[in-house]
Amino acid sequence: MIRARFTCALVASTLALAGMFGTAHGQTLLSGDQVLPKDTYIYVAVPSVERMKQGFNASSTGQMIADPAFDDFKAELKSAFSSEVNEAFANVQDTLGLTVEELLEIPSGEFSFAISSVGNNIGIVLIADYGDHESQVTGLLEKAQAGLSQAPNLELNPTTIDGTEVTMYTVTGKAAQATPLAKEFGWFQKDGRLVFCTNSAIMDSILTNWTSGEDGLRSNNVFSYVMEKCHSDDDKNMVVAFVDPLGLATKVIQSGSLGPQITPQASMGLMMLPAFGLNQLKGFGSVGQMNVDGFEAVSRSFIYSEQPPQALMRVFMLDEVNPAPPAWVKEGTSAYLSTKWNITEAYAAIESLVDGFQGAGALAGMIDGLATQGPQIHIKTDVIDQLDGTVQFVSAPGEEAGNDQMLFSLGVRDNAAMTDLLTRLTSEPGFPGESREFQGVTLYEISATGDKPVTFTVANNHLMIGVGGTMVEQALRNDTDTPSLAEAADYRKISEHFKPGAVAVSYSHPAAQYRSLYEMLKSGSAADQFPGMDEIFERIDFTRLPPFEAIEKYLAPAGGYWVGDENGVLMEQFSLKPGN
Repeated sequence: MIRARFTCALVASTLALAGMFGTAHGQTLLSGDQVLPKDTYIYVAVPSVERMKQGFNASSTGQMIADPAFDDFKAELKSAFSSEVNEAFANVQDTLGLTVEELLEIPSGEFSFAISSVGNNIGIVLIADYGDHESQVTGLLEKAQAGLSQAPNLELNPTTIDGTEVTMYTVTGKAAQATPLAKEFGWFQKDGRLVFCTNSAIMDSILTNWTSGEDGLRSNNVFSYVMEKCHSDDDKNMVVAFVDPLGLATKVIQSGSLGPQITPQASMGLMMLPAFGLNQLKGFGSVGQMNVDGFEAVSRSFIYSEQPPQALMRVFMLDEVNPAPPAWVKEGTSAYLSTKWNITEAYAAIESLVDGFQGAGALAGMIDGLATQGPQIHIKTDVIDQLDGTVQFVSAPGEEAGNDQMLFSLGVRDNAAMTDLLTRLTSEPGFPGESREFQGVTLYEISATGDKPVTFTVANNHLMIGVGGTMVEQALRNDTDTPSLAEAADYRKISEHFKPGAVAVSYSHPAAQYRSLYEMLKSGSAADQFPGMDEIFERIDFTRLPPFEAIEKYLAPAGGYWVGDENGVLMEQFSLKPGN
């Protein structure tokens, strides 16, 4: 019970500190990635809350919400939840002494979350600018201290670091003995900014970096490389993220944060990572921007991995893909994805790994043994060797609202060989499907009560698997009266931004994706499709939504691509501006 009370007090105080801050006006502060320690393993930041607010309001989504066409439905939502919202807002004011409106006026600068380390110390960091709202923030901190003063197993130990007053609490209960992560926590205010941290050594490092930033996260070579590849720009970034999973796991284990019982086993697991090649994965980062380079929004992500790939990392190798969809992918497509998996390299990697543990020829022996059973399928010669690595996904609106259809396609080298494989598999006793002829090929269909039927066949060097609808039949028919997706104006607008040598490309048309669901909601018939949400549909009258045309004008095509790099892979997603 004591531990529960302490936990509740700590969580409540942390939440009070975390969400309500903005940037100091009239002065330049170093960003979070400059003051955080070089060894930071998770970093998520909104560089400017005010910029994000402005960007959202100017975005197509913000304009759609502000469109008078939605006034009727917004009034419906307000009426449906007015009692709960009013009660929640009143509770916030009673607890914090500020109205929700006053709290929302505070954020205008950076807010960031991080997990960092200094030496053998690891801790959580929250950095938040509060600008001209020092009196409100000070009041919140006083309330937090008053609550913490009632919590057991806490000692207040205020201190000063480099002339900055720091409020620190030491945890004296059993939680501190179980893990270093729960030994202490505290905060300080400086230059219109609040910093909350669960480790005094990390707090010391932050204050050391406060004015110079020389030893901050930006001096981390992996982080700086990832941000460079993501085209990070302090004046344009809306969201920035970085994760070093291996570094985090290593430091958590080395610091004993998992406790004496788990740490030894975790250490052994860590030593096994090189055998699987997972030690090559050095970090992942992402930057989100809005209204840049002629796009509505752009998100760039980069996976940093040492090259060349080793062990299991070889399984994820991709080859250059043809950015043009096949002719059987038609203009009405709502989403399209294509990549080319180096399946030969992937198999060789798995074989090498298995043989490394069990001896030369181990995997081949197991596969040969399996090939003598049942339909006598040899996984290597009958499956792996017949696939060329091409992987494609297509979705399109179904005939019924909210019932989209999908098609998965795998490129095959030999139609006859793959057809023979399907014949043997479907001839086995107990096969739950039926077969029929269509356009000169055999279609196999599996139907289960309440589920979408699954249809599959081999044609034109593709193993096609359709889920719901008739996309396989449409692909086989390849009606020339319907323009292909490659010829569609929207797809051409997207594909012109694909980089040469891309190993994956994607396209989506939100208007086509959302229309059926939207109209199902507006028709009032959606409740049957969402079991367990009856209360929501009883409280909200979705028939008050405006016609779909009211939102269609705000929905523009989007796309993306992956391209290889000497240190990993860059992934970019972008959406066009509506009307372009």
